[in-house]
Amino acid sequence: MMTWQKNHTTSLLIGILLIVLPVFYFVYAGVSWRPLNPHEHLVQNGIAYLFFLLFSYFNHTVFVPRWFLAKQYRRYAIVAISCVLAAAYLPYRIEQWVFFKPPLEKTPMGWFRQLFMEEMMLSRPFERGFHSHPGDHKPFFKPSDKQASSFPDGPPPMERSGFHHGGPFTLLLPVKLAILFLLGSVSTLLSVSVQTSNRLRKVENDQLQAELQQLKAQIHPHFLFNTLNSIYALAIRHDERTADTIVKLSEFMRYMIRDAHRDTVPLETEIKYIANYIDLQKARLQDAVQIDYRLTGEMDHWQIAPLLLFSFIENAFKYGVSPEEDSLITIHLDIQNNELRLYVLNNKVQISQFEKSTGVGLQNARERLRLLYPAAHTLIIDDALTHFSVNLTLSLS
Repeated sequence: MMTWQKNHTTSLLIGILLIVLPVFYFVYAGVSWRPLNPHEHLVQNGIAYLFFLLFSYFNHTVFVPRWFLAKQYRRYAIVAISCVLAAAYLPYRIEQWVFFKPPLEKTPMGWFRQLFMEEMMLSRPFERGFHSHPGDHKPFFKPSDKQASSFPDGPPPMERSGFHHGGPFTLLLPVKLAILFLLGSVSTLLSVSVQTSNRLRKVENDQLQAELQQLKAQIHPHFLFNTLNSIYALAIRHDERTADTIVKLSEFMRYMIRDAHRDTVPLETEIKYIANYIDLQKARLQDAVQIDYRLTGEMDHWQIAPLLLFSFIENAFKYGVSPEEDSLITIHLDIQNNELRLYVLNNKVQISQFEKSTGVGLQNARERLRLLYPAAHTLIIDDALTHFSVNLTLSLS
């Protein structure tokens, strides 16, 4: 999810670049036919460009998630408006403080006039004779006689900097506000979309985990009671396999209790306990069933969901064994490269109504495959009149 979030943030920044750069070019091309100093306002616009990026980024990653989506609209509005005003005002002021002198009247009105009157004059070029002949030039802002006598070396700093002529890189205040509004809207919509998608993903993931836990809890341990009965019978006969059967049963139960809650386990561990389970069934059933179990391939470092294969094998012993009928169970397990193939075959026998009503193993396995390996498995089940087979192909990578 974190990677997905970073990808969307990167997409946002690329979108900002694509939006802002053409605007810079448009403003430059629109006024560059009358340049005074081609690098005069490069600093201001570079700072403004940085402010645009920062505003959009923090609006996307901080302001919207923390305040807008939390329904703290007043706080979000205050922060957003403050950032917009700062992005529109500070680049100009930074350039003035660093490269130019302060206004002649060092009062709030003087600072206000130097900022906003300059922007008004840039936005009304025809009133100040922008396209007129030099002799017809009538500036929009004319200093008083007192002010004119105060600067014999030339016009005030605002005039000396060429602001009245609109330097080739100067961004007009309406353009700045329009860009900020556009970027704010885009970043807000994208942030809302990302946060909504994240919440949906979290809900889906929580539902998935809850469903998986429920499915794991449904693994029917009926074989435990049958195996305990078999061990009891072996103990009565003083069979030498009694101790070994108890050890294997304890190991298998430890595996179910300790590892079944994990997301994945080593494939080697899963197959080891499948072999233990088959040995337990051999000890329990003795000559009542013929078991053909074959394992081929290398298990290497592969991981698998715990008890996933076990459900199919348990189903074969649960519904394919009867004391009154000949029973045959075939289990072939093959691992080649990153692909696992499981083939399980059992003939159909008569089972009790109780066994029919409590069987959830296959449905459990289907659901877990659907949730854990949605596009990485193929399951073919053949429910014929005389036999039942499962053919599973699973991608382990």
